[in-house]
Amino acid sequence: MFNKILVALDGSKPSLKVLPVVQQLVEGSRAEVTLFTVEHAPKATMAGRRRTLRQPVPLSSMAGSVMRGVISPEPPPYAESRDQAVERREHELLEYLADVARPLAEAGGRVQLAVHFGEPVKEITAFAKRGGFDLIAMTTHGRSGLGKALHGSVASGVIRSGVCPVLIVRPKSGRQGTKDAGTEKAR
Repeated sequence: MFNKILVALDGSKPSLKVLPVVQQLVEGSRAEVTLFTVEHAPKATMAGRRRTLRQPVPLSSMAGSVMRGVISPEPPPYAESRDQAVERREHELLEYLADVARPLAEAGGRVQLAVHFGEPVKEITAFAKRGGFDLIAMTTHGRSGLGKALHGSVASGVIRSGVCPVLIVRPKSGRQGTKDAGTEKAR
């Protein structure tokens, strides 16, 4: 029986395939599920660029004669600072997690949401270690066998960390599409 489950989602449709499996795991229990996503931190956003003047513009000199030249545009101002971009993106990701958490919460699960910025393997494993999770559940995007698919991937890095058991849900690939999910457990 798992009391605390960390579910790592990357925002893709295949990553959501882990949710029905987790819902089955926690059904009828008092397990706490934390939906977690991690991205690289966004950068400052520049405001929309104004078009530069393409034709020479007449400039008047003090004596009144006409000169030809181009006025250089000022550099574009930033629409939001890096901190504002991080705050905006964090809010967007929390909204995404809240939407995908609804079925778990409606089934009576205790659901927490968490967003981090940084390198995915490092952030997932550090969060799992600090939070004392019993299980990490996630999908892999591998398309040619679990061993090959995990080599060098985020899922592989999380498994190798040894923080806790990892449940990998692998959407079926090939002609059948990704309607059904296969599962494998790794320790």
